[in-house]
Amino acid sequence: MNVAVLCFHTLGGSGVVAGELGRELSRRGHEVHFISAALPGRLEPKPERIFLHQVSLEAPPPLGAQAFPVLLAAQLAEVIRTRKIDLIHAHYALPHAAAALLARAALGPSAPPLVLTLHGSDVPENASEGHWMLLRRLVGEARAVTVPSAALAARARERLSDARFEVIPNFVDVERLSPGPARPKGLVLFHASNFRPVKRPVDLIRIFARVRQQLPATLVLAGDGPERPRVEEEVRSLGLSDDVRFAGTPSDLLPLFRAADLFLLPSASESFGLAALEALSCGVPVVGSRTGGLPEVVGDAGALCEPGDVEGMAVAAVRILADTAEHARLRQLARDRAVRLFAAPPLLERWEALYRRLVKEN
Repeated sequence: MNVAVLCFHTLGGSGVVAGELGRELSRRGHEVHFISAALPGRLEPKPERIFLHQVSLEAPPPLGAQAFPVLLAAQLAEVIRTRKIDLIHAHYALPHAAAALLARAALGPSAPPLVLTLHGSDVPENASEGHWMLLRRLVGEARAVTVPSAALAARARERLSDARFEVIPNFVDVERLSPGPARPKGLVLFHASNFRPVKRPVDLIRIFARVRQQLPATLVLAGDGPERPRVEEEVRSLGLSDDVRFAGTPSDLLPLFRAADLFLLPSASESFGLAALEALSCGVPVVGSRTGGLPEVVGDAGALCEPGDVEGMAVAAVRILADTAEHARLRQLARDRAVRLFAAPPLLERWEALYRRLVKEN
């Protein structure tokens, strides 16, 4: 099959999911055409049968940057016309499903079917009725709508009650993301995200400060985003500059996962929690928030508290890290859970089966 993919390329779960799905499909012989501002970061260097049809984020006047969905639609229509695309997969309703709808309208009956994956922030807790009207139209245009967790499916049904959602969990390459052969001495807590307010990254520092009062440990933070200055200020104000390391945005997080003893994810909301899954695959227990899809991912391979419960998360982290036997048990549980529930091959087969069914029905 020839598949066109619309996605965000920047750091974040949806871009990682789109990129990894594209990589695995290309390994199985499919052509995957990304219509985006750039390839998702994990697709560098570019694998065979992966193509980028670049759309600039900065359009010249009179269009301007606000015309990005229109430019996406135009590029998508051209790719469909010239590359014999069998199916469109849009990650996020806005702007990607909107661009797909516009391209399909232009192409008419010959347009390939659309798969829409909702990732969470496109089903907001609070939005105008106009937003929901648009979202219902986009969902209705798609031949299939998928979500990564049952929690997100339930949230979407509250506002889109007539829609059908197929839950296909995000997957992980358990062969690559695996526990390392040796680990450095000293306790290491780890977090990776785009440092948006929803991730509650300042809570990370407050949790770590409480852990540090009882255990010698280091906190490693990967990623960047709007909340990073507040995080840096909190580190300084709590006198933790010697114990907190900012790792930037490395293209490969594997060495950081392998060096970690615990992964922290205190988010206000998580539709799935891909970073938590990658931690589990590397044998790293998770302490975080009991919200959205995280309970489905973490299960009993860590500890979850209510969002904002800094004290509870700190207590859980100390309990796990201070008990060598319990920590070892949770490390094994984490790895086993990732392999058993989220390994790539069976989930890729579900994606291929869905694609083939829609292409056959079109």
